[in-house]
Amino acid sequence: MHVAYREDKERKNQLKYGENCRRLYENTGKKRGGLWWTYVLTLVFKIAVDATFVFLLYHIYEGYDFPSLIKCEQKPCPNKVDCFISRPTEKRIFTLFMVVTSLICILLSIFEVLYLVGKRCRECFTVVHNSGHIVTNTLSSGSNLMKSNTLKMSKNTPDTPAPSYSVAIS
Repeated sequence: MHVAYREDKERKNQLKYGENCRRLYENTGKKRGGLWWTYVLTLVFKIAVDATFVFLLYHIYEGYDFPSLIKCEQKPCPNKVDCFISRPTEKRIFTLFMVVTSLICILLSIFEVLYLVGKRCRECFTVVHNSGHIVTNTLSSGSNLMKSNTLKMSKNTPDTPAPSYSVAIS
């Protein structure tokens, strides 16, 4: 959805300012800024919901096994009564399917969060290690790091090189 929004915004910008105007986005398909944070927080929330489901299901049913017979002593029964659960095997299979599916979703979401955070850290470390040779001027969040033309030399700089270290000391 964000790609369509950005492409439409880019198209309107080109209609307003012409074909040769500055582009609003380098790549309209990349997740940047608030969209990246929203996506990561959504994944974390999904992990928490799935883990809560698996945890509660385990503690409510004391494991993932449904007994076929339960001894009931609650009202309105006057004494211990045998209560049979209908189709316990189907319920067990369906419950195990839900638990395995939730665990797979949790695992895939954790891998995706690790990938996204690792990619962001790699971009930051690449910029730090290549501070003399900046490869890019934009992080995946969309924030500008440093423009390549921020240091402008004045026209009055001399053409002679600076003295060597031994000459400057003596």
